[in-house]
Amino acid sequence: MPQSLSAVYVHVVFSTKNREPFLHDVRIRTRLHAQLGGISKTLGCAPILTDGVEDHVHMLARFGRTITQAEWVKELKRVSNLWLKKHQGFPISSGRVDMLISL
Repeated sequence: MPQSLSAVYVHVVFSTKNREPFLHDVRIRTRLHAQLGGISKTLGCAPILTDGVEDHVHMLARFGRTITQAEWVKELKRVSNLWLKKHQGFPISSGRVDMLISL
C-alpha cells in the first residue's frame, strides 16, 4: 500500500519584547534552545536547528502533519515563556515571522 510523504520545513523567529537583550546569559539561552527543541519534538515537529542571540531565537523544524502552524507556534511560545519566567522573567513579544522553506 502506498504511503504519503510530507516534508515541510518551517523557519520561525521569536523576538524578545521590544527587542530587549533578555537572552544575554549564554547558559539560559542554550537551555532555552534545548527546551524549544523538546517542545517541538513533543508536538510532532522534528527540530532541526535552534539558535539565536540576545534578542531573538531562530528555529528550523520539519513540520508535522497533525498540527497547524498557529497551534505549533502558540504552544512553543506558551511552554517556553512559562519556563523562562521561572528561570529569568523573560517577556516574549506577541509578533512572529514564519518563513516556509521548500526543498
